[in-house]
Amino acid sequence: MKRMRQISGPDPVGGSSPRKCNRIDNDRISALPDDILHHIISFLSLREAVSTSVLSHRWKNMYAYMSNLKFDWCKMLAAKRAARRVSNPNRGVYCRKNVRFLVIRIDRFLTRHLGSRITSFKVRCCLKNKYAFNINDWIDCAVRKGVENLDLAFTCDDISERMDWPSRGYYQFPTHLLVEGKASRLRHLSLRSCMLGLDFQDRFSTLSTLVLCDVYFDGQANPLMFCSCLKLQSLTLQSCFGLERFSISLDYLKSLVVRKCIGLRGIELSAPNLTTFYCEGNVIKISCIKVPNLVEVYVSLGGINVIHTFAQLEKDLPNVKSLTVNKRNIPL
Repeated sequence: MKRMRQISGPDPVGGSSPRKCNRIDNDRISALPDDILHHIISFLSLREAVSTSVLSHRWKNMYAYMSNLKFDWCKMLAAKRAARRVSNPNRGVYCRKNVRFLVIRIDRFLTRHLGSRITSFKVRCCLKNKYAFNINDWIDCAVRKGVENLDLAFTCDDISERMDWPSRGYYQFPTHLLVEGKASRLRHLSLRSCMLGLDFQDRFSTLSTLVLCDVYFDGQANPLMFCSCLKLQSLTLQSCFGLERFSISLDYLKSLVVRKCIGLRGIELSAPNLTTFYCEGNVIKISCIKVPNLVEVYVSLGGINVIHTFAQLEKDLPNVKSLTVNKRNIPL
């Protein structure tokens, strides 16, 4: 883009005739190489990135090369629409309209995505199995483009927003769409409010971070199922179902968080590099076999003798620096 600017002023010699000066303004940002522009636009939100398409012809499809994609229905809805939703007595119907609105937007965006890579793909919306076909297409697209961070939350923070939704019908996460073995680029996986089959062992082997919240394990859970996640450094299990006991035998694991997993009765730890362990639940038997570097432990359980549990853990963990043991009074 070039503009010719004319400046008038007194003659430098002292005469009254105007002088003319031609100055050329260059759009240096648009002249940058594509990869640099793609990097610049990656710092913008999706909405901001799409709005750059009106700047010039050079920027028309620049947003379609974004590699960090985040779709949050709460942020994508306009403030006035959100205000009307609060005052609308038929909250559930309006909620479903918002869900369809977001699904269409994501479908449309991924269809137009021109980049060869998707580094991070995040979705937060109240989605049930009704939209399994759409969600599977999203995951397939992200995996084919080498996604490293996959964060899917199929729920709402405000439970009142989905009070008319059925308790069943959780989305079944398609582990078969993930790449097997070392060829996978997936490093971080976070799932919330969905069902997870037990055939994920070979698909999670490259993960360094795994977060499962409000996840139903579909089938008879194998206590050793996490042992195939050989590179796992951080594992979080919160409000999960279908897991009676599990054993951790991982060399790289540093952090383990287990919170309010209904039905969980036993945890066995054999992780030489584990440094932090947080456990909250009902009656859970904790066996510390090989955790020489465990220095921070927080345990809050129901039906335990605090003094006895504290003494036993202190004996099993000679190198622990911070040890907290509480008795839960409220059942899960």
